[in-house]
Amino acid sequence: MIRLDRKHLALVCAIAREGTMTAAANALAVSQPALSKQLTQLEEMLGTPLFERTGKSTSTGQTTMRLTRPGRAFEQRARSLLEEFQAFETTLNTRVGGASGRLRIATDVIHNDAALARAMRAFTSDHPGIELDAGPEIAPLDALTAEKVDLAIVGEAPTMSGVAYTQLEPDELVAVMRADHGLAAKAHVTPDDLEGQEIIYHLELERSILHRRHLKPAGIRIAGFHRIESPAGILAAVADSDAVSVLPRRVAESSPQAAFLALRPIGEDGYWFHWHAARRRTDSRAEVAGLIARLAASGAVS
Repeated sequence: MIRLDRKHLALVCAIAREGTMTAAANALAVSQPALSKQLTQLEEMLGTPLFERTGKSTSTGQTTMRLTRPGRAFEQRARSLLEEFQAFETTLNTRVGGASGRLRIATDVIHNDAALARAMRAFTSDHPGIELDAGPEIAPLDALTAEKVDLAIVGEAPTMSGVAYTQLEPDELVAVMRADHGLAAKAHVTPDDLEGQEIIYHLELERSILHRRHLKPAGIRIAGFHRIESPAGILAAVADSDAVSVLPRRVAESSPQAAFLALRPIGEDGYWFHWHAARRRTDSRAEVAGLIARLAASGAVS
């Protein structure tokens, strides 16, 4: 008979997240031999390997761990169960203690707020004494580290001292253009296709992923650049011009201009990423953890 407990779920999630046994052991505050033994026992109990040992990292010299197909299925369910358990604990603690106060949330300006709205409604139902204040920020991580907000929702998770991340829902960046634009005839768009195009974006060009990862390394020159902070403003401008933008698919598809726009994947396989909830490591409030758990649960169905 298979008997799982919380430590089994946590160890698989930690190894998948950290990438090596040593880093996962540090995160779980256990010894590396103890963690290896627990993983071996779990794999024997399940009758299948959850991880592949894929060689040593060139940067750390440690053996890297990659989830197998059964391992991916286990990790996804384990992460969901841990988040639900954490949210349940937070709800019980709040009802006993009657928490009150205010939590401030900064979102990336191009984040689709549907999942956030669901999470806020669910959280408020369980924590009627806590006020939630959410709004877009051009630099949400800066606002978080400056303690202007308690939680940030971001599309990148750069390593920052004192900042911890929780992975939320997946999303896809797509190229957005007018339906009769020349690029709309293509099945997908490559960075090279942006040569000579006019670009509209919500950040200064030099700060964008598009520029840092694709345009600059490849020496691609665009015809012009305009910054519009609001996604609604970007989509309205694209629908009325020959410009191209790059936005999350969910934002573009929910726009009133969607019928007049063409959305094309970036690259043959698309440009996928995950949103993340960021918090300060020093912030141990159960309410913050509970809101993050609600965000993770809400994003799973958006």
